[in-house]
Amino acid sequence: MRRGAKSLVGSQDPTAYTAGGVKLSCPHCGSDGFHEGRALLNTVGMTFMNLDWANKEATTLTCDRCGFIQWFARRPEPIPSKPRDLGDWSDV
Repeated sequence: MRRGAKSLVGSQDPTAYTAGGVKLSCPHCGSDGFHEGRALLNTVGMTFMNLDWANKEATTLTCDRCGFIQWFARRPEPIPSKPRDLGDWSDV
């Protein structure tokens, strides 16, 4: 099941985020690695008129460790990751 969830969010590395100036962590397991997604906020009226495409969207962050999903009306800011240390390239 975890493999199926990973395919839904993509294969990119997990990212840390802030919301309202506070670094986010998973309320279930404490991890700070998330995968970002988007979800429609469907309403009965818009669905009744077949206008689901016009509904607002929310940002979702799915925990990389346990899969817990958090929803945000405003997009959280990703924290840039440090570049990987590629070590000594003298032997290349």
